Amino acid sequence: MSDNYQRIEALAAVIRESKGANQELLLEWLRRGLLEATEREYGSPQNIRVTWDQKSDDVHIVALMEVVKEVGPGMSHLQISRRRARKYLPEAEIGDEVSVPVDFEEFGRSAINVFRREFHTLEKSAEREKVYEEYSGRVGQLIPRCVVQQVYKNRVNVRVAGQIDAVIPPEERARGERFEHGDTVLPVLVEVLPPESTDPQLVLSRATPLLVKRLFEREAPEIDEGIVQIKAIAREAGVRTKIAVASSDIRIDAVGTFVGMKGMRVQSVMRELNGERIDIIPWTIDRKLLVTNALLPATVLRVETEKSVDPDTGAEETVMIATVPDDEIGRAKGKGGHNVRLAGKLVGCRIEVEEKSVWDKRKQWEDMLRVDISEFECVNDKLAERLTRAGFDSADTLIGCSPQRLMEVHGVGPVTAENILKEAKKLLKVRKKMVDGKKEEARLLALEMESIEAEEDTDGPGDAFPKEGGTESGDLPRED
Repeated sequence: MSDNYQRIEALAAVIRESKGANQELLLEWLRRGLLEATEREYGSPQNIRVTWDQKSDDVHIVALMEVVKEVGPGMSHLQISRRRARKYLPEAEIGDEVSVPVDFEEFGRSAINVFRREFHTLEKSAEREKVYEEYSGRVGQLIPRCVVQQVYKNRVNVRVAGQIDAVIPPEERARGERFEHGDTVLPVLVEVLPPESTDPQLVLSRATPLLVKRLFEREAPEIDEGIVQIKAIAREAGVRTKIAVASSDIRIDAVGTFVGMKGMRVQSVMRELNGERIDIIPWTIDRKLLVTNALLPATVLRVETEKSVDPDTGAEETVMIATVPDDEIGRAKGKGGHNVRLAGKLVGCRIEVEEKSVWDKRKQWEDMLRVDISEFECVNDKLAERLTRAGFDSADTLIGCSPQRLMEVHGVGPVTAENILKEAKKLLKVRKKMVDGKKEEARLLALEMESIEAEEDTDGPGDAFPKEGGTESGDLPRED
């Protein structure tokens, strides 16, 4: 038996050995590969039929040939003489169709290579189709049994279940993680590429926040039962993760459920994440309280909400300003600002932290800008009391108010309303000018103090005056 025949037989044996595969599809691959090979060998494809005998587990490959009186030139692969046909079908007559076993030894090397290439192309395509069908519905799930095959330029190639190629791209790796050939890894499936793609079909991630969520689901069965849930999650892979959790049963402590007895559950997740720190806080719809919890371990004294414009997009955004003690500003921000950054992701808006001393100064200037309603010359004490009850207790509360709205207050007519609004604008303008002057004085004074301190720091020990009774040479004074 020739080497080419043995190679064909080995390929055909795939059909018998592939118990879990679609064997009808494999038979079709074999038939199409043979068609390509016969076309290369004879110039036109042979009529090939491939069957699989399930009882004997044998694969039969035959060429269907027409019985003719005389075989035409170049038609030996499509026609057969009656005399030869009767070897395979004793009652064969001219015009009949006879099944003749394919003689692979008649194939040249190039035809054999065409067959092999076509067969393997179809096989690979079918394998990728099968992978796509099996894994496209598993995006977002943990993928176990992953073994590292190669690490190249921060790209980690892995083998799933010992046979499927997958990849962890550089952007999906956690900071500080190192992999070597043969290491086992537990990632999350984030994308399945279509079968026609030439890259590894499964794209895995060790950086997605979903990994933390799936790991906790594995540790805490209460999540699947719906007793507790993760309401929000923010992660900087390899550094820190913050999760806000809630319980549907008031008797169940959500944070304690995720931490586990003696911290076993959260420690198990942290070990899988190579020691990544995890903060677990209780969820609340009160955003200010959520900010306070999210900035732990720092102590938050107060939280204020402001509207600002994003300099990049120009869109209006909500900013939460958290005030912390001066000595805890570093703890609130975290190394590289990761703590406040993660807290903002968890809450869903940008968070800024400021020291209490800065807040005190800002509050002092804001208090100085305030013009109380009792300072209005056109407002008497009784009217001031009625305006205060209506919510107009200072000049800034009157800015933007319409005369009609002001006239709803008892005792305020059209003329009085116009006078009050005019005086509010005038008083605010005067007060702002006064406060700006004081701010400039404070700024100049601060610069002067800094200059004095800088001069004192430049004075060296050689500039000091000699002690009383000392001499220019530094000798001790002589006693009489």
